[in-house]
Amino acid sequence: MRNKSVVYCLITMMVALAFAGCRKPESKIVLHMLVWPPVDEVKWEGKLRDFHKQHPNVRVQVEFIVNERTLHKLLVSTAGHKSPDVSIVSSMWFAPAASKGLMEDLGPYVKRDKFDLNDFYPEVVEGWGKYRGTLYAIPAGVDLYAMYYNKTMFDKYGVSYPDESWDWNDFVKAAKKLTKDINGDGRIDQWGATPNTWQSYVWENGGKILSKDNTRCLLDQPAAYKGMQFMADLRNKYHVAPTSKEMADITTAKLFTNGQTGMYFSGSWAVPIFFEKDIKGAFEYDVAPIPKGPVCRATFFGGASYAVMRGSSHKDLAWELVKYMVSKEKLRERAMIEQVIPSRISVAESNAFANLPSPPRHRKVFIEAISYGRSFPSVPCNQEMDSIISNDIGLLLIGKESAKSACERAAPRVTDLLRNKYNRE
Repeated sequence: MRNKSVVYCLITMMVALAFAGCRKPESKIVLHMLVWPPVDEVKWEGKLRDFHKQHPNVRVQVEFIVNERTLHKLLVSTAGHKSPDVSIVSSMWFAPAASKGLMEDLGPYVKRDKFDLNDFYPEVVEGWGKYRGTLYAIPAGVDLYAMYYNKTMFDKYGVSYPDESWDWNDFVKAAKKLTKDINGDGRIDQWGATPNTWQSYVWENGGKILSKDNTRCLLDQPAAYKGMQFMADLRNKYHVAPTSKEMADITTAKLFTNGQTGMYFSGSWAVPIFFEKDIKGAFEYDVAPIPKGPVCRATFFGGASYAVMRGSSHKDLAWELVKYMVSKEKLRERAMIEQVIPSRISVAESNAFANLPSPPRHRKVFIEAISYGRSFPSVPCNQEMDSIISNDIGLLLIGKESAKSACERAAPRVTDLLRNKYNRE
C-alpha cells in the first residue's frame, strides 16, 4: 500500500507540473508614450529602469516624434482609436490639445493619491497644467529666457557686466560698445546682441497680446507696437543686432558660441546642447536677468508636461507613469544632465540645478525669472495666432515697415480668428 501511495503522489506531481508547463506566462501590459528627440532609446531605457522594476508586468514603449508634429499625431491617433497612453505636451499647444478633449482630467487622480501639487510652481501649473480650471497635465520642466553674455568680450572692451539694474537703455549702450568691424572691411562682423522674443518687448513696454477675456487682439495699441518697434530698432536703427541677411547662414546660438555676439537670449537648456560642445573654453560666459523695459521686467516662458491621454486603455498605469516622470528623482536627474529647470520647487532650488558647478555661475537667475515669466495666451487657436503675427511682422524685422503698421494689420486678423466658430466651445 505504501508503494502505491508513493506512486500515486509522484503521478499527481507530474500531472501538476505538466499543466504548469502548459500554462501561458502572464503577458506584459504595454504602455505607449510619445516623447521628443534628441534623447535616444538607450538613454530612455535608463530613464525608465526604475519604473519597470516597480511595475514588472508593465513595459513602456517609447515613440519619438518632433515637437511640432506631436499635436497632429495625437489628433490622428485619437480619431483612429490608437491613442498613446501618455504623451509629453508642449505649452505651445497645450490649450489646443485640452480644448479638443485629448487629455484625461487628472483632478480625481491627484485627489485619490493625495499627490502634492504644492511642490510645483503655481505659475507653471496654471500655464501648461490647467485649462479653464481643469488639471490635464503635470508640468515637468520650465523653459524661460534669460540673457547670456560673453564675459571675455565685455572685459576686452571695458563694458560692465549686466545685472538686475539694467534697463533697455543700458542694454543698447553696452551693445553699441560691443558692435565692431573686426577685420576692417567696412562691414560689421561682431554684434552687441541678438534680440529676445517679440512677446517680451510687448510685455515690458506695458502692452498686451490679448484682452482679458481673450476675444480681442491688442497689438494695435501703442504700448504693444512701440515695444515691437524697439525690437526692430536693435537691427535697423541702432545696428547692434544682425539683420536676417547678415545671419542667413548662421543661427543666433552659433553667433554666440562663435564669439560673434556679446549678448544672447536663451534658456538654461542651451548650455548642454550648444555651449558645452561649441564654446569649449574659448571664452568665459555667464547669465543675467532680462533688462527691464519702460514698464516692467518680463520674459517669455513655457515648458513641457506629461499627460494621460483620454484614449488610453490603461489610465491608472498611465497615471503611475506620469507621476514617475515628474517625481523628484527624475526631475533632479534631468536638471543635472539636461539642465532643464525643474517644475518642482524643492528640486529647482536645490543643488541639482541652482548650484551646479559648471557655468553659468549665476544660474539662479532662471529660478528668479519664474516670478516675472509670462506664457503665450492659453486659447485653442494659439498656434494659428502665433503664425499670423509672425508673418505680419516679417517686413518690420527687415526695416521695410513700421511696427504700428504691421500690428494694425495683424490685430484684426487675430481678433477674427478668436471670434470664429473654431474657438467657441
